[in-house]
Amino acid sequence: MDSATTYDALADVYDLMYPPASPDISDAVAFIADLAPEGGRVLELGVGNGRIAIPLAERGLTVHGIDGSEQMLEKLAARDPEGKVTTTAADFTTGGTGEQFDVVFIALNTFFAPTTAEAQVQCMQRMREQLAPGGRVVIEAFEPRAFHQQEGEKTSTRYLSPTSVMVDSTHVMRDRQLILVIHTVVDGGVPRPTQEVIRYAWPTEIDLMARLAGLRLVERRGGWRGEAFDANSHRHVSVYEAVEDPK
Repeated sequence: MDSATTYDALADVYDLMYPPASPDISDAVAFIADLAPEGGRVLELGVGNGRIAIPLAERGLTVHGIDGSEQMLEKLAARDPEGKVTTTAADFTTGGTGEQFDVVFIALNTFFAPTTAEAQVQCMQRMREQLAPGGRVVIEAFEPRAFHQQEGEKTSTRYLSPTSVMVDSTHVMRDRQLILVIHTVVDGGVPRPTQEVIRYAWPTEIDLMARLAGLRLVERRGGWRGEAFDANSHRHVSVYEAVEDPK
């Protein structure tokens, strides 16, 4: 199952998995907006249902999103009837807009959706190609050591609503840096399992991919609020700029 198929299947419960009223979203919107000039142009790869893109557009920014899931883009359109966010249905590792933006970002571990290192480098290249002079690339991703140390399968349960939960079963293939997750919605009806596969990468590995694409690290934070990134951080928000000579 590719990532577009996965998110097509999760589109109806995605807002329950990641509530749009989460403070993390307002923090992400503030962080990204601060990097863009007033009225600037922003591109989100893996825009999904617009949980970050729509609030950015409401701040007066020109926002475009790319996503391979038609179902998620339909959810975005329903939440954005005025069409403040323009979208492209495409694989963001190979497709693009043909335009340039002041900020190009990818959030919520979506950089790990491409399941090979080569595809992740391609994603970096697409971001670099669509970056305007003086612009910034932003990547939010988890720090993978906890998963890399995992032994055997682990199962967890997340609350969705008063009548539903999601059971997540996780298996890690360390030799390939892959995580297989089976998401199963339990709501009194027939359980609905959805398979998701992601490839995690270490922060320094992401920096090398960026370098190969003609980008270099400007700063790394432990979250959208600008927390320090250190040995205890569980995620990072990394900001890159273009270099003149990618070599």
